[in-house]
Amino acid sequence: MKRFIFSFLLIYSLPIWSYLYNFKSNYSLKKIVIDPGHGGKDPGNLGTGRYENKEKDIVLDISLKLGKYITENLKDVEVIYTRKNDTYPELYERTSMANSEKADLFISIHCDAFQDPRAYGSSSFVLGLNHGNHSRVAIKENPIIKTKEDKVNYGNFNINSPEYQIEVSLYQKLYEKNSLKLAELIQNQFRERVKRKDRGVKREPLYVTSRVAMPSVLIELGFLTNKKEEDFLNSKRGKEYMASAIYRAVKDYKNIQDGVLNDLENIILKKDLNSVIENEDDLNESVFFSIQIFTSSKKIDPKEINNISNLYFKIHGDTYKYYVEKIDTYSKIKEVQKEVISLGYEDCFIVAFHKNKKINLKKYLQEKKIIYDEIF
Repeated sequence: MKRFIFSFLLIYSLPIWSYLYNFKSNYSLKKIVIDPGHGGKDPGNLGTGRYENKEKDIVLDISLKLGKYITENLKDVEVIYTRKNDTYPELYERTSMANSEKADLFISIHCDAFQDPRAYGSSSFVLGLNHGNHSRVAIKENPIIKTKEDKVNYGNFNINSPEYQIEVSLYQKLYEKNSLKLAELIQNQFRERVKRKDRGVKREPLYVTSRVAMPSVLIELGFLTNKKEEDFLNSKRGKEYMASAIYRAVKDYKNIQDGVLNDLENIILKKDLNSVIENEDDLNESVFFSIQIFTSSKKIDPKEINNISNLYFKIHGDTYKYYVEKIDTYSKIKEVQKEVISLGYEDCFIVAFHKNKKINLKKYLQEKKIIYDEIF
């Protein structure tokens, strides 16, 4: 019982918890840690044995390509690697680096393996307690604690302990939503753009995702024990495609976070960009509906978005929000939303404007006695 209380207090005394409630650290994306799994003395899985490259080599190549894409295209995001060559940082060193850098995102990249060579596909893992000690991925990716030094470094890491379950509960309250969002975006890119089998977003009790004070995802790119998938992940094209897919997911995640941050800052600062019209008489025919499809930190020419017509943007603070259509009836805009979703913009949503200012959609519909049944 004393050890339980000590561990509980330790959670709140560690430096990594000192900034958890900082407003911007929960929303903005300025620094990302990319963690190529394994390395050095730990080759990871060996695949079918047909290639000289092991898991550690493939994930390093893809991680470096991912970092390059981010650096070249997201100028305001700093990229930090847990390793940039064939070295082996211990798992606790990787998480410690992310925490000391106060990163906003942690992505750990791996390749899968299974005794059945027919297994294939890509997965993304967030922190969870669903599988316990019987989890194949948890056994493969978690530390093996044997020596006294291991116990010091990993603190008797035990996924079934009450202490660990408290830590996971706290983590999920703080970062679960963002971790799941990033994981979903990654899987969408793998499935839609790279045509990988989508094995889904899963919850696992993993050391690296439980010890970082930020949203985090562990990615299994594919199975090196499957010959076809091993060939793809060893190819230059395969590595570029997978790195590009993760980059696009990070870019989408950043755009979402930038939009959330801007909206929340406006609310906190009591700006009137999203003010609600309180006077029902002031709600007249000048109200129109649009579909918001994405947010960007830089201006994008609407003509560059090939599959969307009637696209326009509004400047909110230092971000650009892009909308489709201006329609005066809610039933018609719902039909437009279905079309926009079918074009791949699954996260789009309906907004309302009055006198060119955004208003509270749900409140407006309630006042007009219109059923609010937004599409998700």
